Amino acid sequence: MKLTAKQISYIENYIKSFDIKYYEVYMEILDHMILSVEAILEENNEISFEDAVLKAKVEGFGKKGFKGMMNEKQKQAQIQARKLNNKMIKEYFTFPKIVMTLSVFVGYLLFLECFEDPRKVHAIISTALMFFGFSQYLYFKKFQKIKNFYILKTHMLNFASMLLFPIYQLSNTILIFGKESIDFDHILTRLFMTIVFTFLWISLFVYIEIRKRTIEELKTQIFV
Repeated sequence: MKLTAKQISYIENYIKSFDIKYYEVYMEILDHMILSVEAILEENNEISFEDAVLKAKVEGFGKKGFKGMMNEKQKQAQIQARKLNNKMIKEYFTFPKIVMTLSVFVGYLLFLECFEDPRKVHAIISTALMFFGFSQYLYFKKFQKIKNFYILKTHMLNFASMLLFPIYQLSNTILIFGKESIDFDHILTRLFMTIVFTFLWISLFVYIEIRKRTIEELKTQIFV
């Protein structure tokens, strides 16, 4: 039997009472619950609607319930986001993208050779890169929530991209605290700054590329 709008609203509010954070998870649970409750009511005319809802939850989601499913989906999404991020970063170290990577690396290393104080130049450029990355994050923010739910794909993409910030912080910490003790004209120091810049550049490009794909998916699946 088909549920009424009032009954569907009851199920929606029931699910929301369990503090489900993610829209995709909420919609999957809602679809499952509606179909299950309809089947239970069809099979047993004597059971009340409220009891049918409870039965559908127990039969469909077990002891862990809705939150157990949410945690499992979140864990899977984290793994998938990390794998995709790592896979796309590795592509920049295989042909043909490695040509671009080597060009950026050599170009930045030669660029630092043009300055008497490469530390300041590197700090300014890496900070500018991070600000650009932050602007990309802000642009993506409008795709982070819908109907007071987080979008799981967006949330996990931002989680995977957080690697940018520790790399930036490590680099700047070394530049600040090593000012008196590190020879910034030494080739090894310049190589370190070049490696940091190259990895920041690659990570930012990967973030933008994945973000574009994700937006296209969200526009067809959620923001329609």
